[in-house]
Amino acid sequence: MFPGVIDTHTHIGKLGHRMMAKAGVITAFDLGAPSEEIISNLKAYGAGLNVLFLTNIRNYYPDAGDTLTDEQIEQAVSRAVSEGALGIKITGGHRPFTPETTAKIIEECNRQEAYIAFHVGTTETGSDLNGLIEAIELAGDNGLHVAHVNSYCRGLIKDPVAEALEALEHLKGKRNIASESYLATINGTSGKCVDGVPVSGVTRNCLKLRGYPQTYEGIKQAILDGYAYVRVEAGGEVLLITGEEGLKYWLEAETEIGLSFPVNDPEAQIVLATAKDSDGNFIVDAISTDGGAIPRNVAVEKGMLLVKFGALTLSELAVKLSLNPARMLGLESKGHLGVGADADITVVDPVTCKACMGIARGEIIMINGVVVGKGGFIWTTERGEEVIKKAGIPYGIIDIRKTKIYSR
Repeated sequence: MFPGVIDTHTHIGKLGHRMMAKAGVITAFDLGAPSEEIISNLKAYGAGLNVLFLTNIRNYYPDAGDTLTDEQIEQAVSRAVSEGALGIKITGGHRPFTPETTAKIIEECNRQEAYIAFHVGTTETGSDLNGLIEAIELAGDNGLHVAHVNSYCRGLIKDPVAEALEALEHLKGKRNIASESYLATINGTSGKCVDGVPVSGVTRNCLKLRGYPQTYEGIKQAILDGYAYVRVEAGGEVLLITGEEGLKYWLEAETEIGLSFPVNDPEAQIVLATAKDSDGNFIVDAISTDGGAIPRNVAVEKGMLLVKFGALTLSELAVKLSLNPARMLGLESKGHLGVGADADITVVDPVTCKACMGIARGEIIMINGVVVGKGGFIWTTERGEEVIKKAGIPYGIIDIRKTKIYSR
């Protein structure tokens, strides 16, 4: 039994509520969805989860190039928090900004005391080790959440394990940096192409890793070869389809559909999940999934396998899945089972290594893989309270100053 699992990096969508509850997640941090999507999906598809979210800054400027003005940045951050988000996410790995604009976004979020997360990469680097190093430099003394560290250790520059070890060295001792990594083999990216070229830099990187052309035809061949998986909704969940059938879905969607590639190196992932500093603290704070509506909600299962392997103890896994995530997000009533806790619990079957019961705020939301929870609960800030209250959703207030990136 663990304090309720907190997934510090998800993309909930519609079906992610059920998929995460089934996997033992109790609290989900969505990195990127707009407020109206979070609210409407929770009402229609909620499974009893606690939810927090950030808004992708490009949601406000979908047609912007690689720069934003100071006024645009200030307005986006202010609007995001007033709409119930904790702050902003930058998706530099997919559609990068210049280093200057990226640094200004980080600085403005810190000025407004809004949470800020970064899928690293700018016009000068990319979603790789160099992008991670640059992100830490751009942050300087400002607070920053570095998303899915394992995504930058896929072997684009060095051997993946060597990249992981170097990433750890750059993260070590950075009290203003929060970070997470995940343990699934597959990633999540976009299949969208414009003028015969994949829009996402991550998609282009995935094709490059296996020697495919970074083009429409490259994606097509990767799907046919079983290297690229098309994400399809079926039976209340999201499935991965490849080969001829997957190609059919991709073409029918006119490329505007999600893809996943098996690009994450297991050895690098284990290094990142288990590494500690000289004081015995985990360098990468949490085990996340980057899942939700992407079918890789395996934090509990893969984490338990690390326990069986001897790479983590059960107590250490609880730290990675619950305690550290709660501290990252300033959720003082979560991450423990002591006096004043929220009665969030994840029960795990030690034989199957899978969650067999989930309890959120004292209510059972999942038992033996059957999701019985409804609705949900949103954590917001004082600036977003009015919007969430008006939506008629139960909510709580977070003090951003108590999150890891600001409490140093």
